[in-house]
Amino acid sequence: MTKASLSIRIRHKLQQSKLTTLMVTCFIAFNLLLVSVIVWLAYQSFSAVTFAEISKARLALLNESTRRGFDFITGVSGTAYSLASNRELSTLLHTSNARPLAQIHQRREVSRMIEHTLVVNDRISSIELYTDAFDEVPVTMADHIYPVQQITDEHWFQTLRQADAVWVPLQEQSSGHSLIGYAQRIFDSHGETVAYVLIRLSRDDIVQRFADLPLLQDGQVLLIDTAGHTIMRIGSQGTAVTEPEQAVDSNRSGLLTRTAEADGMTIDPLWLEQHTRLGEDGFEVLTDENGNQQLVLYSRPGTLQWRIVQTIPVHTLLAPVQTAGWQIIAVAVIGLLCSVLLAYWFVRRIVRPLQQLIQHMKRLEEGQFDTRITLSFTEEYARLASGFNHMASRLTELMNQVREESRAKREAQTGLLEAQIKPHFLYNTLDMIHWRALDYEARDISRMIVQLSKLLRIGLSGGRLFICVRDELEHARCYVSIQAERLPFAIAYEEQVHPLLRGSYIPKIILQPFIENAVMHACPDDDVLRVKVEIQPLGEQEQDTFTRRFDPPMLEQSDGIVIRITDNGQGLPENWREDQCSGIGIHNVQQRIRLYCGHQYGVQLANGATGGTVVTITLPRIDNEQQLRLWLGGESA
Repeated sequence: MTKASLSIRIRHKLQQSKLTTLMVTCFIAFNLLLVSVIVWLAYQSFSAVTFAEISKARLALLNESTRRGFDFITGVSGTAYSLASNRELSTLLHTSNARPLAQIHQRREVSRMIEHTLVVNDRISSIELYTDAFDEVPVTMADHIYPVQQITDEHWFQTLRQADAVWVPLQEQSSGHSLIGYAQRIFDSHGETVAYVLIRLSRDDIVQRFADLPLLQDGQVLLIDTAGHTIMRIGSQGTAVTEPEQAVDSNRSGLLTRTAEADGMTIDPLWLEQHTRLGEDGFEVLTDENGNQQLVLYSRPGTLQWRIVQTIPVHTLLAPVQTAGWQIIAVAVIGLLCSVLLAYWFVRRIVRPLQQLIQHMKRLEEGQFDTRITLSFTEEYARLASGFNHMASRLTELMNQVREESRAKREAQTGLLEAQIKPHFLYNTLDMIHWRALDYEARDISRMIVQLSKLLRIGLSGGRLFICVRDELEHARCYVSIQAERLPFAIAYEEQVHPLLRGSYIPKIILQPFIENAVMHACPDDDVLRVKVEIQPLGEQEQDTFTRRFDPPMLEQSDGIVIRITDNGQGLPENWREDQCSGIGIHNVQQRIRLYCGHQYGVQLANGATGGTVVTITLPRIDNEQQLRLWLGGESA
């Protein structure tokens, strides 16, 4: 089956379907689509916003846990400073003049002071004192005092000798992994170094710093050093798991891998190294090789430049959101079912008046124009019934009007045949007077009769509304010739016409009324009335000026004709306005131009720059009979 045949079958099915079925089906489909889109968008937006807010809140909690977890640094440095500033300890370390028995006693006292400090600070793994003061004293029991020679080979010892105190990496004896320690020099009263105190922090010491934080009760927490190495991982129960050293595999695609020993996720060391170089915090969603997503949060570095990395399964965070999403879907489905029932009932109520309207339209098609309908279900139906009733009434009126127009047309045709006789009789009479005047050699009378005949012939023009520019100019010349014979002053008439416009069509008898105004009211000073008629194409400047004058809509044609009639008379009176003009000539021309051509065309009068009056007539350019018929909309020209 082709697409065209399928489209035809669907269209045929739709035409055979009832409006009720279509409306209910469309309503259900639209609501189902709308509900689905709204639920999906709401769930996605709510999930994204909720996930972002939860991630930010957990990141803030992680930073706070980092800050609180590494607060022990202040206590460690304070403990070391208390030992270094203890005068009794520095006095006991002076053994140069003491006897061997006294030195043994002094060593025991120093060991006792270290034991006391270690007991007071229960979260410190060990305190070690390195000095050469007791090298010659035999060791009778294990204590925390060692010779300086044991630390001289450490890489951090030279740094310690140049500073009062430093944080140093240490090797834990049990596992061999790097931990942390704080070393400080002890000076005597002369400013000489008499000993070095080293406070060692074991793995258990660090774990205890974070065990009481609520953060560790959810997900997994990794303790990362400055190089991005995982020092330890603390499980959901707060137990520390030693991380084995992992080689960075740059070819591995997944950032997360499963580890059996911790039952959790192991982050790619390369990813850790890249992110721990930055001193900022943040979070990302990483995917393991099985497609499981984990939210990985990394805090800002603490005082030791160590940081905490926490991994939490995404589905754990979004479980409440998913539950809320299913609840929303259930509510939406129930609402959709209820809306379907209401829609069916409402559509039935809407379609019933349309069925009544269809019945009355069938009666109207059968010619029962007196049929009327009454619908009041809604305002729209009331207007529809009113429109139907008005249409039926108008049809009756139009049929009667057509009958009357047909009768009037027949009468007008008869009257036109009768009226054609009168102009013919008038032309014949004028022609007879012309020849009789020639018989008596009254050539001036003959000339006036000829001009009057042309004037009347062009003016009537067989009932045409538009004539050519050349005929309109001929009409104006005839009028000027007749007036020149009867007036006591001379008339200097001049024409300046663009050659391409002589065959254009313009409304007839639009020049003569303004020439007549110039003859009757100009009153020239030199007893010679100068009248000039210019007909040129309408330029862009004239179009803009005339458009602003009449404020019309956009012209249908881009070109036009401008006619200017100037004289050398007295000009218009001061504060003259067109609506105050009592003559009918200007009003008649203005009204006919606007009636035939539109309100964007018309007449404008103004005083000339050197005196007299300037009449500007703007018209559309119509060059042939076809354009004229299109312009008049099919009316007789």
